[in-house]
Amino acid sequence: MIITAIILATVAAFCLALGTHFQQYAVATMTPGPKRRATWITGLGLMGMVTVLNVIALGLGPVAIVQPIGAISLVFAALISRRYFGLQLGAPLLISIGVTMFSIFAFVTTSAQFSHELVATEESVTWLLALLIALSVFGALFALSRAGHIPRVIMTGIIFGTVAAATHVLARTVVAGGLPEFDLMGARWWMVLAAVALASAVGFWLVQTAYASGPPETVLAGLTVIDPIVAVAIGAAFFGEYTGLTPMAVGLLLVAAAGGIAGVWMLSQFHPRVLEAKSVLTGLIPADVPAHLSPEPRTPAHNSQGIRS
Repeated sequence: MIITAIILATVAAFCLALGTHFQQYAVATMTPGPKRRATWITGLGLMGMVTVLNVIALGLGPVAIVQPIGAISLVFAALISRRYFGLQLGAPLLISIGVTMFSIFAFVTTSAQFSHELVATEESVTWLLALLIALSVFGALFALSRAGHIPRVIMTGIIFGTVAAATHVLARTVVAGGLPEFDLMGARWWMVLAAVALASAVGFWLVQTAYASGPPETVLAGLTVIDPIVAVAIGAAFFGEYTGLTPMAVGLLLVAAAGGIAGVWMLSQFHPRVLEAKSVLTGLIPADVPAHLSPEPRTPAHNSQGIRS
């Protein structure tokens, strides 16, 4: 089942990269109209596929293995940007992606060695429910705030990491005991399911605001780094999935987490779109900036879907 989970998570990573590009392009660069709506809805459909594939994968494999596979979406995103949007894959950008991916895979390699079957109790499920509700409220307030791009990405990663942990618990419960297993804890399971839907909606709203304020690679990097870290932390704290962690393992996890955060910061500093924005502020706009990175979209270079032919 783990092999199937890995395959599904890899396909989901590709859909995530493609859907992110469609939605970020629609939100950040296209003018309102039918073309923008069609592009955004296409991205929404791909995100729906990501959700379905991840739910199935989380029911078949440990969250410490399934969630970090999303880091592969960074590679897919870079290739998509290069092929269709003319993104130049310079050394700083490639190093940033490499640092991020290496860190997250170091994290999953370490945490997977201590993975155990989760144990859901009434207390742990209640804490998870309270966390989902609190993050939904805080996330909605955050979306309405004047927070910058990176804080929005971080908050989105925390919300989706919690959603992933809750989805894993729900899916494993169904896989282990079927739908009747839900009845053993009464309405509490159904409340968690409703809270997952609410938190997912808030996270989706928040990520739209992140698309409008920065490049898609930064959003993907933040999600694929913060999401699994939060999911593993919740699994360890509430459900005993990672018991027996040694001090060395904890140290490695902290170093890997710090490396992942550093990779996201590097992406936020060295992405061509960010560098272009800095050039605008100083009045030094390179003549060869790709069309999709320009402040004003140039329609002659794109087809009806906003993709360069």
